Amino acid sequence: MSSVAPRSGTSAGRPAFALVLEDVSYRRLWLSGLCLGTARWMDVVILGWLAFSLTGSPFMVGLAAFLRSAPMLAVGPFAGVVADRAHRGRVLLCTQALGALTGLALALVFATGRGTYGPLVALEVLFGALWALDFPARRTALYSLVGPASVATALSLETVSMQLAKMIGPVLAGLGLAALPPAVCFGGVALCYAIGLVVAWPLRTRIDRGPRGASTSVIATLASGVRAAWEEPTVRAVLGITIAMNVLVFPYQQMLAVFAREVLEVGPEWLGGLVAAEGLGSLIGALVIASRRGFISHRRLFAGAVIVAPALLILFTGSRWSWLCLAIIVAMGAAESGFATMQSTLVLLAAPEDRRGGAMGILSACIGTGPLGALWLGLLATGIGVAGAIALDSALALAAIAPLAVLLWRRGGRSDGGRVP
Repeated sequence: MSSVAPRSGTSAGRPAFALVLEDVSYRRLWLSGLCLGTARWMDVVILGWLAFSLTGSPFMVGLAAFLRSAPMLAVGPFAGVVADRAHRGRVLLCTQALGALTGLALALVFATGRGTYGPLVALEVLFGALWALDFPARRTALYSLVGPASVATALSLETVSMQLAKMIGPVLAGLGLAALPPAVCFGGVALCYAIGLVVAWPLRTRIDRGPRGASTSVIATLASGVRAAWEEPTVRAVLGITIAMNVLVFPYQQMLAVFAREVLEVGPEWLGGLVAAEGLGSLIGALVIASRRGFISHRRLFAGAVIVAPALLILFTGSRWSWLCLAIIVAMGAAESGFATMQSTLVLLAAPEDRRGGAMGILSACIGTGPLGALWLGLLATGIGVAGAIALDSALALAAIAPLAVLLWRRGGRSDGGRVP
């Protein structure tokens, strides 16, 4: 079973990612994703730091993260319908244009002295809605450009883009928060969205609309997406693990601002470094996946990653040495890369073409459960401290994920072919 299947008729000696990068439209999609990801991770760091600075409450940090990410849960399935019906290239342009305008609005709010918790969170909700719309449209557009044989490689490269952004964005945000007013930092977010818009502009004519016409009702389209997700055992397991990871593991990212200030007792530069370290680890993992063919099955890579990540997070919470925390986070980022890449790969390969956007919408809704975890973690951290709260959530994640991961590992010896059976 190959994790990264080569295209037929291509040279076996060439790296898998080189074949995918020959497509100019894919390169534009990749670069625009890098710009959007940089803006997103700048915003995540800025939001966490400002929310804690304005309120001094871990719970309010968790609430801000909840409100920013809640649209993923509420809008995700409908965004999948949009990905199946609308012109995907234009959807991507729309999300980047509105992202630039939202960044400018936040810059204006803080430049005029109105930068309080309420306006900050209200505008952040719009960022969340745009991300919810972009996710299924971008993934299905990627699939339409490269096809099933190269989707794992293309998604690995997409993960590379995301992790480069996760390194660049937090460092820029951390340095910016240490030396510049928030208005300038949000101006940087808007600039990243604007650059991505310029890069992606030609895609409006190169990426077509989804295969499903308007004759099918929205409810029927949603139902078909649910069926496509539920009927396949591997996808059911992926969705269950996705919920556990997003509710119990990934909310730690929203609490890194609190962990940096209260546990490690460091400033925003170190906060940016911690988030960037995760991006570095994920980048290394994504490059390995993108450049190798057949080194491990899709399911087994996914299963191993989701066991290792929460285990490393427990080690992270026990450290009080900043450099050791950085090293652990790098390793955890590599595990997260396997999770993120194979998560979308397994769903895309399993779903029928006319229901692929709907299935990705269901996946985005599962990812959207993360706000519930952020809210819970903020409340828990207020009661027992941020380190203890993250460790407890990670232990619960291991207990919930282990049975599903074992199931996927056992199924991992089966051949993928062009689809996941």
